[in-house]
Amino acid sequence: MATDYYEVLGVARGASSEEIKAAYRKAALKYHPDRNPNDAEAEAKFKQCSEAYHVLSDADRRAHFDRFGSAPAGPGGMPDFQQINIEELFSDLMGGLFGGMGGGVGSFVRGQTRGGRDIALELSITLEEAARGCEKTVEFERPAVCETCSGRGAAPGTPVDTCAACAGRGEVRYQQGFFKMSRPCGRCGAKGTIPREPCARCGGSGVMKRTEKLQVVLPAGVEDGATRTVDGYGEAPGNGLPSGNLEITVRIAPHPVFTRDGQDLRCVLPLSFPQAALGAMVDVPTLDGGAKLRVPAGIQPGQELRLRGKGMPRFGGYSRGDQIVTVQLEVPTKLSDEQKVLVEQLAAALGQETHPQQKSFFEKLKDLL
Repeated sequence: MATDYYEVLGVARGASSEEIKAAYRKAALKYHPDRNPNDAEAEAKFKQCSEAYHVLSDADRRAHFDRFGSAPAGPGGMPDFQQINIEELFSDLMGGLFGGMGGGVGSFVRGQTRGGRDIALELSITLEEAARGCEKTVEFERPAVCETCSGRGAAPGTPVDTCAACAGRGEVRYQQGFFKMSRPCGRCGAKGTIPREPCARCGGSGVMKRTEKLQVVLPAGVEDGATRTVDGYGEAPGNGLPSGNLEITVRIAPHPVFTRDGQDLRCVLPLSFPQAALGAMVDVPTLDGGAKLRVPAGIQPGQELRLRGKGMPRFGGYSRGDQIVTVQLEVPTKLSDEQKVLVEQLAAALGQETHPQQKSFFEKLKDLL
């Protein structure tokens, strides 16, 4: 019975070329030999969906299949899948899928030898340090180039031989079903060379563990989550290949008084009832020290006051944000008998006329009842 290529890809007979391409992408990723090593069933399905795409992606071959129910024979018919290179097959279909992996699909498939991996560190600083700018020392351990053999892995003065297993390429090519594949060479560690006499210090790896100390300068106004890259201070792969980078992420520790809101700082100001009712001149903490703040009479809980220019520096600039102070009314939890009498007398003297919001609330409540 002839194979229904539309059914293989799970598309309708009237599917567009984009729908066919999308269906093939999904199937190819699912059954790809790299994802299913030593799985004969997956390999067979991968070959079948590749055959289906080969036929349905070409207008002439698709028309022939629609008319006769089979792929055209002879020139223009089914290709020799043993000669199809995976790079050629996926360069058009999957460039977008693997584009974010650096170098596109070609570098993903070929398994090209890359430099060392990056190292990620978090650097914790205080809010005051972020406001002023600071210089910090970071200490970390990394695989670095062996100083004895300069990363060659060979004892000084001795040669290195080309790896016979991979012919110096650092990768071994092999046949996976009907595709030509490659993997890092296990004999030479993907380096392409083998030291004739291994370096006594690093054992032939070309790298050694090393503790590094770096001075990192952070500008005033640096934000939480900001990153800094130091080239060449990641892991060293040896064999003359470039080291990775050091990626430093800044983390600003929580502050007991302030919270950051962009370039502004926020804090809470507790006020007593007399201060809120009569107004007052109060001391407020800032990053520059204490500051005087005038509280207007009759200020309400939750109302905000602003200290201009007392916030964080604007990154790369000279101006500063503001400090926003939110009023919080502090109600006493314990009163003496004498204080209770005075508060009751005050309440009687004030009446409802001095509490317009409360009066309005009770009037609305009466209307509802």
